[in-house]
Amino acid sequence: MNGNKKMSGNNQKLGILVLGQTPRPDLESLFGTYLPGVEICIRGGLDNMSGDAIDAMSQKGGEYPLLTILADGSTREISMNLLVPHLSRCAGELADNGAALALLICAGAFPDIASPIPILYPGRIVPAVVAQLSATRRTGIITPNPGQVASARNHWQNHGFNVEVSVASPKEDGALERAARELNQPDLELIVLDCMGFNPQAGRHMQKLTGRPVICPQSLIARVMGEYFGIDEL
Repeated sequence: MNGNKKMSGNNQKLGILVLGQTPRPDLESLFGTYLPGVEICIRGGLDNMSGDAIDAMSQKGGEYPLLTILADGSTREISMNLLVPHLSRCAGELADNGAALALLICAGAFPDIASPIPILYPGRIVPAVVAQLSATRRTGIITPNPGQVASARNHWQNHGFNVEVSVASPKEDGALERAARELNQPDLELIVLDCMGFNPQAGRHMQKLTGRPVICPQSLIARVMGEYFGIDEL
């Protein structure tokens, strides 16, 4: 964000990049709560694509499969590399629509996306914050699908963490309970819901299940955005 000044919340616009499709009323509600007075503009990497085209992308496989949510609420796993050019197009649309900044709704180790405006990457911010909160860096990581386990482990180890990784989809009932049992290790200092699909309620639920601090990137990043836009109400 390179020297941008803190701005008033009035008449400002935040662009949000989602991996799948819009609308996303959950994100509109979340960021509307944390950013009163800021206009939220959301674009999806799979918007305006047919179901057949999306299924074809999903069937190609590839490294780092990402959980994408479609407009009908169903999900597909699509390789990060296949999504990048679509997200670059969306970033251009957000810029044309007046957004001065875009937020990527993904907590993974995303490469730079070509964009005429700055993009905030949660996968770079969350480990930096967690590093300051953890004395031992012995951390439990929850990733949304099995195909991301190796990448998530490498991502966090590259940031100096010793991690245990469990899988839980934000769309699967009972998944957090299963992950909590798997991460029931006394030496884990805290737990990270390493997916922007988990809402703050999921974070509080996981905290009750484990008895440990839980970092939810959704609410963490929303608070960061509140600081950027100069929001004082919360």
